Amino acid sequence: MAGSVEHVMRHLLDSLGEGVILFDVDDRVRWTNGTFERMRGSSKLASLLGRSIFDCHPSADYGKVSQILNDLKTGRETIRYHRAKRSGIIDAEKESRYDIFYTAVRDKQGDYLGTAMIIRDIGEIKRLQDQVQRSEEKYKDLIENIDSGMFSLNRKARITYANNGLLQMLGYHLNEILKRRWTELFRPGWRDEAGRIFRATLSGRSGSIFETEMAHREGRTIYALVNISTLEVDRENPSLVRGIVTDITAQKELEKETMERERFEGVIEMAGAACHHLNQPLTSILARVQMLMKEMDREAIHYRSLGIIEKEATRMAQITQKIQNITSYETEPYVEGHSRIIDLERATKKK
Repeated sequence: MAGSVEHVMRHLLDSLGEGVILFDVDDRVRWTNGTFERMRGSSKLASLLGRSIFDCHPSADYGKVSQILNDLKTGRETIRYHRAKRSGIIDAEKESRYDIFYTAVRDKQGDYLGTAMIIRDIGEIKRLQDQVQRSEEKYKDLIENIDSGMFSLNRKARITYANNGLLQMLGYHLNEILKRRWTELFRPGWRDEAGRIFRATLSGRSGSIFETEMAHREGRTIYALVNISTLEVDRENPSLVRGIVTDITAQKELEKETMERERFEGVIEMAGAACHHLNQPLTSILARVQMLMKEMDREAIHYRSLGIIEKEATRMAQITQKIQNITSYETEPYVEGHSRIIDLERATKKK
């Protein structure tokens, strides 16, 4: 039975993530677990048995180790902690740091039997932490520099985070946008709707994707596609709303331009048809006017008026011809700052 218990205990100690060395009352090695041997980079257990505890430490730590042993043996301490750059019997090629715990081993009567030294390689932990930190920095850099805007809001709908993409999109500096209300990012006509969507999202309903009009710091409109959802601490109490903003202003302007061109093409088709039907009456008017002018004395009272009619009818014929020859969409101002009309001169020029 005792052998079975000892086997189980050895197996448990070998399964630990820390290295374990047991020293006898004379401070010499009696046993090490498998984890320590892997730390050490050697499986030659026999080479350690019987060696002094001081052989397990760099010479610079001898004074510290002596004090620890004295405190453990006299009962002033039951467990002590020490941090070392390298254990004296661990592979000298391995650069690392170690947390070392010392505890006294006593029998039922409290008599000192030896010391257990537990070694934790914190260098590996530090390497893993550094790896995680590098990954976090990589993803943070990716988030900060993507074209889309990203943000987070607290439960009061105030901005707690905004990436560079959102700052550049809306023209803000970080200190100007933090703590602002979410609704302040939108054009006045969209603020009530933005507030409603935030409340619906925070209440635990599904996230929302919607097209909207946001306000640039300089006042111009930014057409945007916004996707918001909750970031939950637990399912019952979402503490945060996060979102992604995609600038679709260029797309909207292209859609508007496409619609204008389609409308333009329809108008030009109708105008062309009208011009086609106007050509025959105009030709007839010009012919009759020119015939009357030939038969009329230049000093006649209506001769000058007929000349004006001929001139304007000729101009109308030229305009109808240009409308039929339009090849591109070119405009010019009609009312200052408001309306625009077709620029016939540029619209009929061959490219």
